[in-house]
Amino acid sequence: MISKKVRELFVSLMEAAIDAEVSYDVETEQYSGYFNSAVVDKYIELGALELVEEAGDAITILINNRDDFLSSFAAGIREAKLGNDQSYADYNANPFAFSVGFEHFHKIAKKKRPDLDYICHGFENTDTGLIHQQ
Repeated sequence: MISKKVRELFVSLMEAAIDAEVSYDVETEQYSGYFNSAVVDKYIELGALELVEEAGDAITILINNRDDFLSSFAAGIREAKLGNDQSYADYNANPFAFSVGFEHFHKIAKKKRPDLDYICHGFENTDTGLIHQQ
């Protein structure tokens, strides 16, 4: 099980959009926002993230091996939606990202009233019927 603070950090990156708390720059692949610096520092040390800039409380980061992270996160969501278990994590380029996506799907699915406007990488966009890709 992934801690709440860690899941919140990585989910905030997957929810990044122009009008969200965390922004994503398509050209530079950088994420900017106000993150839990202790969690960010831990994942920088582990090599999952790279610090680009820190200006006061605002932090700009990159996800290392971002393509693997994105595909594994989306795979976790897909397998959770299909009712499969986390054993599929072993077959992904990034088992950690798979688990974050898997757990996030279950957290969202528990909500009594789903947010039809919810935008997150790997989740279906209710307007278009397509899976949102970052």
